[in-house]
Formats: sequence, C-alpha cells, structure tokens
Amino acid sequence: MTLNVPASHRIGGYVVTHTPGHLEIELMWAETRADQTGQSCALIYDVRTKEPEEMRIAVQKSLSMLFITFHFVSFIPWKTPESV
Repeated sequence: MTLNVPASHRIGGYVVTHTPGHLEIELMWAETRADQTGQSCALIYDVRTKEPEEMRIAVQKSLSMLFITFHFVSFIPWKTPESV
C-alpha cells in the first residue's frame, strides 16, 4: 500500500517523477538490472527561485546480516551548477 505517491510520467524509455524541489529521471527498465548504479538521477532545485542546486546519481549499496543481503539505492552528489 502506498500513500501520497507523486505522479510519474513515461517519456520514451524514461520515467520522470516531479515533486516541488525534486525532479527524478529513471530508466524504465532500471529495476530489472542486478546493479542499479547509474540508472537514475535526481535534480534538486530551489522551489522559490527555481534555480538548480545539485544533481545526484543513484548508487546501489548492500547490507549483509547473517545469510541475508539487502540491496538498496541511494542518491549521492554528482554535479553542481557552474559559478558564473
């Protein structure tokens, strides 16, 4: 069950999800890959000024406990706007 999930739009081979201040772009087939590193990115921007702050890229990480391994995706800083 999911609540308050933002709308996703399919554009070509991508899924685009937008919430104020956050724009996420993911390859449509990213979840079918064993390693999802680099399969999606997120643009973080200031809601008031609409200026970009940074771009983050997905990195898959693993956490092992006993005989169970959990894989999860987190977003790490990737790019920032150039200073003019």
